[in-house]
Amino acid sequence: MVGRTVTLEDARDALSAAMGLENPLTDLDSAVVQYLTSALADSAAAEDEVVDIVSIFLPQINPEIALSKSEEIARNIRRQLHGAPTEDTTREKLVRLSKATRLGASVGIDSGRRKSVGTRQHAGNANQTLDRSAEAERAKEAAAVRRARRVGAQVKTYQSEATVSSVKAKYTPGSSDIHIEGLDLAFGGMSLLEGAELHIPYGRRVGVVGRNGCGKTTLMRAIARRELPIPEDMDSVYVEQEIAGSEKTPLEVVLESDVERQELLTEEEELNEKMEEAEAAGKEPEPAVTARLAEVYERLGQMDADKAKARAASILDGLGFSDHAMTNQTVNEFSGGWRMRISLASALFLEPRLLLLDEPSNHLDAMTVIWLGDYLSRWPHTIACVSHDRAFLNEICTDVIHVKDHKLHPYSGNYDDFEKARRERMKELERVAESQEMKRAHIQKFVDKFRYNAKRASMAQSRLKMLQRMDEDRVVLPSEEEEFSFTFPDPGALTGSHASVQICEVAFGYQGQDLLFQNLDFSINMDSRTVLLGPNGAGKSTLLKLLLGENIPIEGEVKKSPKLRIGYFSQHHMDTLVLWRTPLEHMKVIFPDAIMPELRSHLAKLGVRNDQALRPINTLSGGQKSRVALAVITFQKPHILILDEPTNHLDIETLDSLIMALNSFNGGLLVVTHDARLVQSVCDTIYVCEDGRVTEFKGEYQEYRKQMVDRLRARSKLFTMRA
Repeated sequence: MVGRTVTLEDARDALSAAMGLENPLTDLDSAVVQYLTSALADSAAAEDEVVDIVSIFLPQINPEIALSKSEEIARNIRRQLHGAPTEDTTREKLVRLSKATRLGASVGIDSGRRKSVGTRQHAGNANQTLDRSAEAERAKEAAAVRRARRVGAQVKTYQSEATVSSVKAKYTPGSSDIHIEGLDLAFGGMSLLEGAELHIPYGRRVGVVGRNGCGKTTLMRAIARRELPIPEDMDSVYVEQEIAGSEKTPLEVVLESDVERQELLTEEEELNEKMEEAEAAGKEPEPAVTARLAEVYERLGQMDADKAKARAASILDGLGFSDHAMTNQTVNEFSGGWRMRISLASALFLEPRLLLLDEPSNHLDAMTVIWLGDYLSRWPHTIACVSHDRAFLNEICTDVIHVKDHKLHPYSGNYDDFEKARRERMKELERVAESQEMKRAHIQKFVDKFRYNAKRASMAQSRLKMLQRMDEDRVVLPSEEEEFSFTFPDPGALTGSHASVQICEVAFGYQGQDLLFQNLDFSINMDSRTVLLGPNGAGKSTLLKLLLGENIPIEGEVKKSPKLRIGYFSQHHMDTLVLWRTPLEHMKVIFPDAIMPELRSHLAKLGVRNDQALRPINTLSGGQKSRVALAVITFQKPHILILDEPTNHLDIETLDSLIMALNSFNGGLLVVTHDARLVQSVCDTIYVCEDGRVTEFKGEYQEYRKQMVDRLRARSKLFTMRA
């Protein structure tokens, strides 16, 4: 059995059979089930590691299993699937669980419309999943402790959930402003906020900015879970992850996200049936039925239920679901990026009074980002948005909250206004601090001179008290943020055909589908500085996989020298990280022959320094995880970098550093991105992937963007006419 391919279904069946129950996994959260089956199915992972992961869950699946027996059962399941480990497989040559699901942040659409004042209606896929995910994280930490005890080692565990304390808030009935004082927030054993104050007046659109790891996403999740006090009757929606797969169309999913509307429509149908039954029997309808039907009609009228379908279709059209064939596809047929759009469409359709967005422009193409910015700029309620996209923040924001030094610093205006105000504030603080220091130095000089002079001792004592008062009122300058810069290693020189990858007259399509490309010619080399643009679903990722050799052409060929090293950064790079390992452990697993100082030095060059390199990856921010992934792909000194949405999860300062590093990189570059600043700063050649073709755009990025805006406006007019 050793060496055979084990599917997730095989692992699930083996786990179910070992539990001795008919459907033991039914009540277990889907993320946890996928996590367990992925671990069991991975033939490359070490047996002891998998046993530690799986055994902690078995008593929870079947309470009749004793904890002392769970390891033995988990080991039997593992060996049933893969056989007993050989000497080679027991070596310390561990490989990541390639399909492990992230379990630390499964938060999606949190709630729908209010059924009535004071009542929130949940859409159903947030809090339960989050609770299970947190349970999984705790289980992994417990497994690490047990493993350490067996070998007599010390283990340092990190808290994997956010903790909130010292919060004060008092809301009057009907209040829609958010005002929280004394906010302390911690995650992974790190203090993020201390005595902070959060104030968001109703109807403001707030951009939340700050360095990676400062606590932006943790703050958003705490608000979404209502761990922070917000007005009780204020409905909220948090958009962070793609929507779950189903056999429903995007339009059906969006319409059904409004639970209150669906329930009212169902009740209307039932009441009408009762009315018809009474009429058929020659009786008068019951007064209670008639009265309730009138109430249902009134509420449906208040929420414009008759216009809901057109409104949902309009939102989906703006997010790129304009093709008739796409609107009839099921959610299961869409990629992660498109599912993310469906999740976003559901949130916009619900129109909550508090909309929480975490990097909403990730996985969107340039045209859709333009539409979303315009849509949100006219949003009538409150928005809190974490984003790294300056242009997007400039368009939607009325205010900015800067997370720095464990505090929340509010600014009025958009991102450009914030930067200007912050610079002016720093100048003023520096001026006041300098004045205070000059005065302090003058007084200190007097004290030093006359402290032991009997005639002037009283005056010296008076000056000492003055110094103490000055220390209490001393202006404290914001901490200096460390100047961070990426450093990509020099790949060395290649010449001629060794320095390029060429796609020659290639035809390609996925099984059972029409050809995506025909007669495709495309190439990149060590001198390339190319951006690949185009709508989601046009084939950009497919083209990248052709270059990487992951997709095999039906016709034509892909020419690549064996001497050429390519580094590939996927937009789904987080799926490649084993979250309970530290960055240093992760690097050692992938590069077992490298020495620790070398790995640690390379991580530091990519911004993963000191304690960060020794913390479990699940305690790092999204941007810090991106740096770990960048460290992996650059360690082998690639000649060409292929970057698929590298700006996702990076803060604005880190993005600036990435731009500088790419401009200094001595190899070739192909990047897929929607970030205008990255394109304009790094790329000198634009290719557009659309309608089965890849063509060079003869012009600047601003010209391309203008064409996209004109197309978007034309499409909107067309849609209005159709509606």
